[in-house]
Amino acid sequence: VSVREAKVGHFDQVISAIDAMMKTLRDEDAADIAKRDQCKEEYKKVNSTIANVQWLIKKNQAAIDKLERLIESLDEEKAKTIQAIQEVEAQIAAMTQQRKDENQAFKNAKKEDQDAI
Repeated sequence: VSVREAKVGHFDQVISAIDAMMKTLRDEDAADIAKRDQCKEEYKKVNSTIANVQWLIKKNQAAIDKLERLIESLDEEKAKTIQAIQEVEAQIAAMTQQRKDENQAFKNAKKEDQDAI
């Protein structure tokens, strides 16, 4: 009986060491799985963030392009308006000069008429 107990006792230690090792391996496996799941979740979040940022960049670039075209259009319109103002100012100056010349001619003709009387 003591021989059996010695053998059984010796295997009990080996079996308990194996059980402890199995528990440690299961715990490590569970920790690895949890870490893997965490990494997958972070990877999904990073990919989602990247996709969102890329979409925002594309959207903002489209808005920038639209505003640049608007600026070009407004610059062209401004140049045309400035040209039109300059033309009108030149016409006003010419009309003013013509009015002065005609007024002077009228005054001269009136004076000649009065001198003739």
